Amino acid sequence: MADRSWPDDWDERMAGRGCPLCAAVGQGDNDYGVHVFTGEFAEVSLERRTRLPGYCVVVWRHGHVAEPADLDPRQACGYWQEVLAVGRAVRARFDPVKLNYLTLGNTVPHLHTHVVPRYRDDPAPGGPIEWAQIFAPDPVPDAELHRQAAALRGLLAG
Repeated sequence: MADRSWPDDWDERMAGRGCPLCAAVGQGDNDYGVHVFTGEFAEVSLERRTRLPGYCVVVWRHGHVAEPADLDPRQACGYWQEVLAVGRAVRARFDPVKLNYLTLGNTVPHLHTHVVPRYRDDPAPGGPIEWAQIFAPDPVPDAELHRQAAALRGLLAG
């Protein structure tokens, strides 16, 4: 087994230097996702390359924060309320059998939560799913992705 270690620039990443999520906030669609919603605390995008329809990422939008514990109580409550609203919208639109909420940040330490819908026929039913099983080599067709984003947008705005 190969030795693993944190990247040499880890302290800089934690401090937000060169953070790709800080740079992406407020910029709309990008190579990774289609913008769905901007709330008071977070932005939501629908992933382009996924085998799991409805897979969204919720990103803290008020500057660089690496850990949810660094938010004050009002910010933390607001962030998690918006994450849960996304989960409710994904559940209403896509009808998964389960939702997973992943707040990791081990590569990009900017507060963000993956809302991962799980389906009866997904690549790892009933168990943990690996990143390679979530992502698809080809993006969801643009027209379909934008239809999905519009449906989620409607549910989140209501």
